[in-house]
Amino acid sequence: MVQQMHIAATVNSNFLKPLQVCLLSILQNNPSMDIYFHIIGEQLSESEQASFEVLSECFSQCREIEFLSPNSEPYETANTDSRIPMAAYYRLDLPQMLPELSRLLYIDCDMVCDDSLLELWQTNLQGKVIGAVEDAGYVQRLSEMRIQCRDQTYFNSGLLLIDMDAWREQDITAKAQLFIQQHGDLLLYHDQDVLNAVLADNWYYLHPRYNAQSRLVRREQVHPDLYREKLAEEARQQPAIIHYSGRSKPWITQGARPHPWRCVYQNYAALLHHFSQLQRG
Repeated sequence: MVQQMHIAATVNSNFLKPLQVCLLSILQNNPSMDIYFHIIGEQLSESEQASFEVLSECFSQCREIEFLSPNSEPYETANTDSRIPMAAYYRLDLPQMLPELSRLLYIDCDMVCDDSLLELWQTNLQGKVIGAVEDAGYVQRLSEMRIQCRDQTYFNSGLLLIDMDAWREQDITAKAQLFIQQHGDLLLYHDQDVLNAVLADNWYYLHPRYNAQSRLVRREQVHPDLYREKLAEEARQQPAIIHYSGRSKPWITQGARPHPWRCVYQNYAALLHHFSQLQRG
């Protein structure tokens, strides 16, 4: 039986091509899985949505590219900035927007996949609501936000493997929206702070190779735990998902230091361009 995988992302017009490159990389590295994409598009035109059709036309396992309309009202007072727009918060609504799904993989636009995701998709979350990767800044945000929990480990929200049924049963969306209303002044890291606050002690630690962030790639910090630093080195040697986190993006060539793995993105971008030319021809 062919494995089905459902993947979601949020996007606005500024990140259309990076997201297309990301989705192409997933399709390229997972040829044996039927893949369904669910995209929350912020004010995307019909032509912008149509630009994704090259993926379904060039990859037979791309079964669906669905565009969802966000409800921005609950997040109008949420903390945002020039780099983190309101669209980042829309991931909080995915379990309600896709009520038929029991499992979902959420990914940020500034990622590329460079290996199979089957093992990740089949991960046993051991009763936790989500699976995620520790943030490579190794920050102490939970204590700073005065969150009472057993484990102070703080995860990066760029990749979330979601048990949709558990999320809905525990009403995580409502808890997150309430936290935004009551503690908006605490949200230094935006939606990531919200998710960590409401899911403290309720998330499963995924191998960092599934969200190899820029700080980890550059070895900007050493993990204080020797075993987890070993996992970080494994992620550097064999990343499954590269996360171009921070301000250095591989599609920005001026005013930013080059990313060590810029060429990986560029290779997939060149493949996207090739398929687009074939489609036009």
